[in-house]
Amino acid sequence: MTPGGPGNRIHGEASRYRLDLRMGIPRSHVKGALESWIGDPGLCSDPDRHPYLVLTEIASRGIDDQDSIMQAIASSADQAGPIQVSVCPVQGITLPRDHSSYEITPSTGLRSFVLLLSKNCQIVNHPGSFIDKISRERPAPVTIPSQLPAGNQFTPSRRPACEKPRSYSGKGEDENSAMVRYLKERDAEPVLIEILRMVLRRDGTPVGEYDLCQRRWLPSKKSVSRKNARLSLRKFRVARGYQLTRAHYHDEPRIYLISDLHLGHANSIPRYKRPFLLSNPGEMDRVLVRNWNWTVKESDTVIFLGDMSYMGQKTTEYYIGQLNGSIFYLEGNHDPYYPFMSHCLLMRYRGVRYLFIHDPKELTGPFDGWVVHGHVHNKDLTQYPFFNPFTRMVNVSAELIGYHPISLDEIHELVRGTGEVVTFRDISRPAERTGAIRADRNVRLRSRGSS
Repeated sequence: MTPGGPGNRIHGEASRYRLDLRMGIPRSHVKGALESWIGDPGLCSDPDRHPYLVLTEIASRGIDDQDSIMQAIASSADQAGPIQVSVCPVQGITLPRDHSSYEITPSTGLRSFVLLLSKNCQIVNHPGSFIDKISRERPAPVTIPSQLPAGNQFTPSRRPACEKPRSYSGKGEDENSAMVRYLKERDAEPVLIEILRMVLRRDGTPVGEYDLCQRRWLPSKKSVSRKNARLSLRKFRVARGYQLTRAHYHDEPRIYLISDLHLGHANSIPRYKRPFLLSNPGEMDRVLVRNWNWTVKESDTVIFLGDMSYMGQKTTEYYIGQLNGSIFYLEGNHDPYYPFMSHCLLMRYRGVRYLFIHDPKELTGPFDGWVVHGHVHNKDLTQYPFFNPFTRMVNVSAELIGYHPISLDEIHELVRGTGEVVTFRDISRPAERTGAIRADRNVRLRSRGSS
């Protein structure tokens, strides 16, 4: 789909509008070409200098109906759930060199948004477009080069015959059967990407960005300001539970766990897809320290599984002095050695054996209990999700548990009562308020790959 330019419009003709999704914050690494840029939410970038996904064209009812279209987009977005897409690499495709193939699947919130918008605007549904795939409830295939040129969008479209899966001959199969076989070619689990902004274009030129976190339209010139980017990310973190706004303490002393804070480490933001500005690691430090202190009180104990800080100006001892609770420190690969550090900890808790260690790969022999670890962050969710009952491992890296400590009681409840893989801990409704443990569950039925 090629956007039209102002010079192509006949005098008096109604404008052409198009709505794009700016690709935002992924939950983990994505194999292939997308990984080269996907750690950047693009909030401080010009709309044409950050990859975006063409969602739909909107037919104009008249020459000057921009305000009504913007109001319809805002109202529909505010009523819909979280607007997200899942991206999954695909193998078995014949592609040009240095290109990657993906399947993009909309979230329930994005489907709801499209349905609501269609009631107030005339959506143009081109065959094979992303909006067409949404209406047909099918994933959209896209092919992306390793280096995306500035201003390039990627638009889902039908692949030419040479780019179909090698297992699909096109003979003797209907389209549904082919899609099932096609999806089996995927070599990785889907990665969820949060959409933070939508871009409305009029005759190809951006006229504004709707900020889904702030719930307001930003003029194109103001949308790239650092102030707006900070506010958008803060509201996003609060909405997802990644930034606490008040203390949540338990009356009785508890044991908490967390790993890999990487305080002071600016590069941890893009590397581990953290929802902070790369230019402001100090804000990341403040939020993570506050989250700790609003979860852990002085009478609590924290088993910290290594990598408190890295490449920053402040020492590990400085950060320890800022944190509540009695800290049992396990040595991480980025920690300077201190006499108070231990390499691992073995504990029997309520009849279950737990081994706490920084790097799970250091466990070379069989263990008849549960291994709680960090180190791998969110780099390999297939082998190292938050909770894996099949391998009896729990990954408490900060990114997987919501950037604040998790109690051993919460982990123990999963150990006792959950037979499913839990990719990420769900902290959208904290257990302190609901009285129950809620989790984002994703059952993995296929074999685990190597890290």
